[in-house]
Amino acid sequence: MEKYIGQKHLMGEGAALRHAIETGNLHSMILWGPPGVGKTTLALLIAEVTNSPFYMLSAINSGVKEVRDVIEKAKKEEGKSILFIDEIHRFSKSQQDSLLGAVEQGIVTLIGATTENPSFEVISPLLSRCQVYILKNLERSELEEIIATAIGYLEKERSITIKVEENEALLRVSGGDARKLINAIELVVNALQPVDGIIVINNEIVQKTIQKNLAVYDKKGENHYDIISAFIKSLRGSDPNAAVYWLARMLAAGEDPLFIARRMIILASEDIGNANPNALLLANDCFQAVHQIGMPEARIILSQTAVYLASSPKSNASYLAIDEALSWVKKTGDLPVPLHLRNAPTELMKEIGYHKGYLYAHDYEGNFVPQEFLPEQISGKKFYEPQNNARENELRRYLRNCWKEKYRYILLIAVFLSCLLPSFAQDIHYSQFAYNPLYLNPANTGAIDGVFRVGVNQKTQWLAVTKPYISFSGSFDAPVYKSNGKRHLIGLGVQFNTDRAGDSKFSTLQGTVSAAYTKSLDRRNKNKLSLGVYAGFLQRSLNYAALSFDEQYQGGIYNPDLPITETFGRERFTVFDCGAGLAWSLTPNKRSRYSVGASVSHLTQPNIALFDTKSSLHMKVTGYFVSRIALTDNFCMSPVAYVAVQHKYREILFGSLFEYEHYRNPYSNRFAAGGGLYYRWNDALIVCGTLEWENIRLGLSYDLNFSSLTVASHGRGGFEISLYYIFKRAKVRGAGREPCPFDVM
Repeated sequence: MEKYIGQKHLMGEGAALRHAIETGNLHSMILWGPPGVGKTTLALLIAEVTNSPFYMLSAINSGVKEVRDVIEKAKKEEGKSILFIDEIHRFSKSQQDSLLGAVEQGIVTLIGATTENPSFEVISPLLSRCQVYILKNLERSELEEIIATAIGYLEKERSITIKVEENEALLRVSGGDARKLINAIELVVNALQPVDGIIVINNEIVQKTIQKNLAVYDKKGENHYDIISAFIKSLRGSDPNAAVYWLARMLAAGEDPLFIARRMIILASEDIGNANPNALLLANDCFQAVHQIGMPEARIILSQTAVYLASSPKSNASYLAIDEALSWVKKTGDLPVPLHLRNAPTELMKEIGYHKGYLYAHDYEGNFVPQEFLPEQISGKKFYEPQNNARENELRRYLRNCWKEKYRYILLIAVFLSCLLPSFAQDIHYSQFAYNPLYLNPANTGAIDGVFRVGVNQKTQWLAVTKPYISFSGSFDAPVYKSNGKRHLIGLGVQFNTDRAGDSKFSTLQGTVSAAYTKSLDRRNKNKLSLGVYAGFLQRSLNYAALSFDEQYQGGIYNPDLPITETFGRERFTVFDCGAGLAWSLTPNKRSRYSVGASVSHLTQPNIALFDTKSSLHMKVTGYFVSRIALTDNFCMSPVAYVAVQHKYREILFGSLFEYEHYRNPYSNRFAAGGGLYYRWNDALIVCGTLEWENIRLGLSYDLNFSSLTVASHGRGGFEISLYYIFKRAKVRGAGREPCPFDVM
């Protein structure tokens, strides 16, 4: 017994089974465990230690006749004989019945070995007469001990030296099965020729040898679990052709058809669930029919069911729901049942509030009334999330109609878009008023101190998605008509915005054209008033096949184990959009300026919902103050304030940028570098930096969650980069070609 490896909970010092063996108080038992963990070895060891007559049968090729023959022989033996039945789960009910009398009378001590749950495979009368022992998977140290023992045996038998440099490949191909491990060692040793009486084993040699001799390695059907795994994965993967092939492989190898049918029942609930509730019914009927009919006709029933399951829509929502609920039970313990849900069979219970306040659903319209059914501590926690298939879409609609927003069975796209659209009043960055002026207000179009202006802006944000939301915007504008005498100009511009919402594969593309009129209110162009409009189209598109919202970002905690899959009625559409703006600016000197403006966006309030026709893009009103104040010859500051109102969203942002300026000579553009900090009310801090050289201006910013100052990947906002270029002519070539005198920005 000291040389038996593994199962210390059964065979260690003082363990129950070891004590029974040592004292001779043997009893009938079932050894339940995965293949290759020592069930047969343990049975042989028990017979040897107790010196008992030993009979061994395999349920694959033995029947009632063989059982009765063994019992007759055992009656003639002195002492109690041991009858070991390998794979006892393959015995039919009548075959197991034939064992009852001998076990009951003590003629034999039955030891049955099984890889299947004996509660389902062994008849109750026989199971009640046996003690079930569970054998565990072998640990790495135990497998390494088996390697050392096998190597020692082969070295002694063949008079050679075997050096194991690496054992990871041996352990990997064994899959924790000691029998497969020993076979692999023997196969590798047989395939190698000793060099100076030494055989070296490493990972590369093991992999090459096993691959070349895979058929020999699995010659005893030890890939049984690999094939059933391939069968189940084919069903889950909706491939009926592969499923039927693996089914045929199992049937040809003599696999128990009831074992296959039982696995299909599990799959019907775990992987199909409410996407097709009939799958579970058919799988259960298949098991009953196979049990009644038997082979070879049972192959037809198995094939029909396998094809049906593989061809059914899939959902593991119920499987995820119960696992999530169990994990919450483990975390939260035994939460009290709300009083209104408790039964009140006595007057005392009624007096202390049991059942009080319970609303009987059938007394209300639609047989539903909203009330709390969860403990108060986890009220609103959602465990079941319908997935994207026809049947569960119906369930989602029903649950959404019942519970509204309580369990978030609503379509979240409207809320999601309100956070993602760059034109919404959410997550404003500094470049929107400093480095992309058209974006802030169409009245700024063309009002520049050059021939034309180009701006690009890229922003990365983390919201409730595992992959960041990326937006990109660009603009081009220029004055197309100007009159220095009349002190006015007309500007035209184009702008586009595009975004992609993380793993949802939801994207927006907006292209607009803007026009503005700017008029100087004094002869020196210090006071200017501008009016601008924009108009364009907004396109929404959705990759329906790749849709995967992960919006379980609640209470500051993101839980990737609770995915939400939404469904929509359309995948792409285009709507018209327009807006207008007004701005006033004051430029008292070349280094200082002040600007106040307001704009209104989405005047048409276009329909932006992918799932219905009721959700509109709400009109947004913005107001802002932008300034630049020279502090010294080399330093300046740029305080700003921004307010946005859109439907239920309100946003206030303020802060300042500080810059150092350097002029090479009076005729050159400046070099400037600086940094700043902005506060978005009750939301975040924005840290930014700027760099300017000649006509090129670069800006960088990063959002920090204000409540905890964690980086954006753990909260909102993200990284932003902006690049801005103003083209100016070095020389004036003729009247009317001189630079515009306006310097709004």
